[in-house]
Amino acid sequence: MKTSNRLVAALFAAAAIYGTSVQTGHGAAETGVITKTRTTDPNLISLYEVPLVCPAAPQIGCGSASKPLLLKLEHSNIVSEAWLNRAGTIMAVVWSERSKPEQRSKVLQTVLKEKGIDAQELAGNARQRALMDFQSGRDWYRGSNVDRLSEEEAGLMAGRLIRKIRTIVNLTEQNSKVMRDQFTRILTRRLTGQLPDRDSTEQEILKTCRQFLNEQEVSRLQEALKDFRPNRDEP
Repeated sequence: MKTSNRLVAALFAAAAIYGTSVQTGHGAAETGVITKTRTTDPNLISLYEVPLVCPAAPQIGCGSASKPLLLKLEHSNIVSEAWLNRAGTIMAVVWSERSKPEQRSKVLQTVLKEKGIDAQELAGNARQRALMDFQSGRDWYRGSNVDRLSEEEAGLMAGRLIRKIRTIVNLTEQNSKVMRDQFTRILTRRLTGQLPDRDSTEQEILKTCRQFLNEQEVSRLQEALKDFRPNRDEP
C-alpha cells in the first residue's frame, strides 16, 4: 500500500469515522430544532429509548446514525414528525391524527428492523418525564436537523486528531487552527452524506495534510497514527 493511502487510512481510524449508511435530507417534511413549548396532543406522541449516543462524543446523539431512521419514519403517511433528543437516548414519534395503534406498531417495527435499531417504548413515570422534556421545547432535533449534532461530533474528532498530530510533528498555533477547521468541515461533509464515499473523503484529508506537512512528516504521521484510537472521554 502506498504511504499516502496508509496515512489517510490511519487518519480515518484516528478521527473515529462512524456510520457508512448516511442519507441526505430529501423527502422529509419541515425539519428543525424545537425552540418553544409544544402543545401536541400527548395521545399522538410515543417515546422510545434508543441506542443512538454518538460513539465519538457520548454527551450527544449520533447524527449520522439517527438521520436515516428519522427520515424513514417521516416518509410514512401515518407519522407526522420524528425527533431525537440531544443526548441520543430518546426518540419521539408524533403520529398523524388518523393513525391507528396497529398501524403505528407495524410501521415502527418495520423501520427499526430495516435500520437495525432496537427501541423500547417508555411507559409510566419514564414516559411522563420524557414527555415533559419533549414538550418543553429544548434540545430536540428533527429529521435533517440532526446534522447539527454531526457538525459538533466532527469538531470534537478534528480537535482530538490535531492534538495527536501535534505530538508527532511541529505545527504552529495558526496552522493547527486552520487544519482543525478544515478537518471539521471535511468530517462534517462525510457524516452528513455530502461526500459520497470514503475515498473522496480520504483525498480531502490528505490534501489538507499536504498543505502544511512535507512528505517526511506525512510518513511520520502514517507510522505514528496506524494504531491510534482516540479516547472518547478526551476533551
